[in-house]
Amino acid sequence: MLVAAAAYYDSKVSSQEAAFAKAEGASFEVRKIFSEAISKVGDAKSRWEHSRPSRDSVEKDLLNLFQNDKRFLGAGAVFETNLFDGKDSSFIGRKGSNSKGRFVPYFHRSIKNPDEISLEESVYYDNTDESGNYYQIPKATLRDYVGEPYFYPLEGVNVFMISLIRPIIRQGRFIGIVGLDLKLSDLEEELFSKRPFGGGHLALISPGGKYAVHGADTLRQGKDAGTPELKDSIQRSLSSGQPFAYLVEGGNSYIFPFGMGTYGKNWAIEVYVPDSYLWNDLGPIILRCLFITFALLPICLYFLDRFFCKYVVDGLSAATTFADSLGAGNYSAQIPIRNFQDEIHHLFVTLENMKEKLLAAIDQQIRSEKILRESAEIYSRNEIIRLQKEELEVALGELKTAQETLLRNERLTAIGRISGAVSHQINNPLGAIGASRENISFYVKRITVLLPFLFEYLSRASDPEREFFNIALKKTLENHKEQIGKKFRETRHSIEAFLKQEDIDNAGDKAAVVAELGFVDCPEFILQLCRCSEWDRISEFLMAVRGLEISEEVIHRSTDRMYKIVSALETYSGIAKEDKERWVKVSDTMEVVLGVYEGAGGNRVTVERNYVSEATLRCVPEDLVRLWTQVVDNAYQAMSGEGKLKVSIYDAESKVICEVEDSGSGIPKNIREKVGEVLSSGKSEGEGAGIGLAVAASISKKYGGSWDWESKPGCTIFRFSFPKSE
Repeated sequence: MLVAAAAYYDSKVSSQEAAFAKAEGASFEVRKIFSEAISKVGDAKSRWEHSRPSRDSVEKDLLNLFQNDKRFLGAGAVFETNLFDGKDSSFIGRKGSNSKGRFVPYFHRSIKNPDEISLEESVYYDNTDESGNYYQIPKATLRDYVGEPYFYPLEGVNVFMISLIRPIIRQGRFIGIVGLDLKLSDLEEELFSKRPFGGGHLALISPGGKYAVHGADTLRQGKDAGTPELKDSIQRSLSSGQPFAYLVEGGNSYIFPFGMGTYGKNWAIEVYVPDSYLWNDLGPIILRCLFITFALLPICLYFLDRFFCKYVVDGLSAATTFADSLGAGNYSAQIPIRNFQDEIHHLFVTLENMKEKLLAAIDQQIRSEKILRESAEIYSRNEIIRLQKEELEVALGELKTAQETLLRNERLTAIGRISGAVSHQINNPLGAIGASRENISFYVKRITVLLPFLFEYLSRASDPEREFFNIALKKTLENHKEQIGKKFRETRHSIEAFLKQEDIDNAGDKAAVVAELGFVDCPEFILQLCRCSEWDRISEFLMAVRGLEISEEVIHRSTDRMYKIVSALETYSGIAKEDKERWVKVSDTMEVVLGVYEGAGGNRVTVERNYVSEATLRCVPEDLVRLWTQVVDNAYQAMSGEGKLKVSIYDAESKVICEVEDSGSGIPKNIREKVGEVLSSGKSEGEGAGIGLAVAASISKKYGGSWDWESKPGCTIFRFSFPKSE
C-alpha cells in the first residue's frame, strides 16, 4: 500500500509539473503577443504626445501597427472632442470621424478576406457599460488597459476579441486612446488548438474569471469559468497570483495565474489533465518501486542486526556496570565514553546527574548541621537589630512630624500675609462701589426732578433744537473717557476761547461743563445748545446722565477687580488640593501663584512676565504651586511689598528654565553659604522658619531638576531647571 501510495504521489507530481510546463509555454506566448502589441501602441502614443500629426499621418500610423502582422485584427484611436487638432467641425462627414467631426478612426481586417483592410468609425466609446470600458477606463485612470474579452460588431458579425489600450496624454491632459485588437479565434488557432496529454486542453482565463479562449470547446468563450463558487476560487487565485487546482469529471484542472507588463490584473492559463494520463504512468512506477524494495530489504536487515549487537547491547552492559558502582558508594566512577548521542548516551548522562545530586545532598546535610549550630547566635543578633530598627523608626516619625509642622507653619504664615493683603485690596473696590452707589442715587433724584422740565422744553422746542439735544444726549452716553488734570484744563481753555469767539455768554462756565461732559472740542450741536436760554437745566440733565455712566463704569471696574482676586484665590485653592500626578504647563502653575500675589499686592509691585516656553511637566500640581509660593513670597518680602518682580520661563537645549527676579535688597553676605539649608533664614527673628528654600530645592530634585541663585543689591535671581518631558 505504501509503495502504491508513493507511486500515485509521484505520478500526481509528475502530471502537475507537466501541466505547469504547458502553462508556462502558453503564458509566455500570450505575454509575448501582448507585449509586442503594447510596444507598438507605445511607439504611436509617444509620437502623438510629443508632436501634432495630421489626421492622415495618424491613420497611416494605425495601418502600420497591424497591416504586416496578421496576428492582430485591427488598430484604432479615439480622441476627445476638438482635442486632436481643434478642427472637428472641418471634418464632418469624413470617413473615420463621427457625425460631429470627432476623430475616431478604426482600421480592421475584413472578416471574409483578411488581406483587405477597411476604415470605419469607432463605436461604443461613450457607453458607460462594459462595451465602453476600452475608452472610459483609460480615460479615468490614465493607465494602460487590457480589457475583458468582448464582442464588437464588424461587417454584421459580432467578433470576440481583446483590446490592448494606452492613453494619450499631452502636456498632462488626456486627449484620447490608441489600441490594437486581437481576434481570440486567431489566438486559439495559433496557441490553444493542440490537445495536450491525450484528451486534455488549454484555456485562457481573463481577470474577470471568463474564458477568453477554450481549446476544447469554442462555445465556452466569453462564459464564466465554472460555477459561481468555482469562479470565486479562480478569482482569488488571480488576485493572489498563486496556482489553484480542482477536480473535474474525468481528470484535474490546474489554474496558473500570470501578469502582463504594467497592467495590474492577472490572467491565467487553465490546463486540463485527464485521469488516463495519470494512470498510464502509475503502473511502471509501482513495479519499479517493488523491485527496489525487495532488492534492498535483505541488505538493510543485515546491517540493522550488526548495529544492534555492536552499539545497543554493549551500551546497555556499560550502563549496568556504572549503575552498580554508584549503588556500592563508589562516587568516583566516571561515565563511560560513547561516540553517539543516542538514547543510551542520554541514560549515561542521567546516571551522572543522579551521582551529582547525591553528592550535593550529602554536602547540603553537612552544611545544615553547621547552620543549626550557628542559628542561636544569629537569632540573638537579629533581635538586637530589630530593637535598633524600632528606635530608628520612632525617631524618623518624630522628625517627619516636626518637618510637617514647620512646613504647615511656613505656609500658614504666607497665607496670612496674602489674606491680609487681599482683604485690603477688596476693601478698596468696595469703597468705590459704595461711593458710586451714593452718586447714582443723587443723579437719579436730579434726573427725576428735571424730567418734567425736559418734557415741557422738548414739546415747545423747534425741530433743530430737539435734534441738537438728542445728538448731545447720544454723544454723552457714548463718551466713556474722562479728562483730568492738565488735559482737562487745556480742553476747557480751548473750548472757552471758541465760545468767546462765537459771542457766547458765560463762556468760561459753559466751557467747563462741555469739558466735563467728555467733549474735546465744541461741536455744532453743543454750540447751539449753549445759545439756548435753558442751557443751565439742559446741561444739568446731561451732567446727571454722564454721572450715571461714570458711576456705572466705576462699579464695573471694581467688581471686575474683586472677581479677578477671588478667581485667583479659587484657582490657587483648587490646585493646592490636587495630590495626583498629571501633565501641567509650567507657566500655568506660576500664573496661579502670581494671580494671588498680584491681587494681594495691589499696584505697588510691578510684575513683568516673559513666558517663552510652552513646556509641560508630569508632576503633582500642588508641588509646583508650593515651590513658586515659597520663591514668590520670599521675593515680595525682600521688596517689602513694593518694587519690580520679573518672571521668565524659557527653553535651554533639553531643559526648561524658570527664573524669578526681584528688585529687593539682596541676600545678606553672612548667610549666602547656607541658602537652601534647613533652618537657615535671612529674615528677622520670628518671621521665618528657614525651610522655604529647602522645600523648593527638594521639590525641584523630586522631578529631576536643579536650582541656583545670584544676588546683589537691587537684583536677586532664583533659577530652577527641569528636564523637558517627551
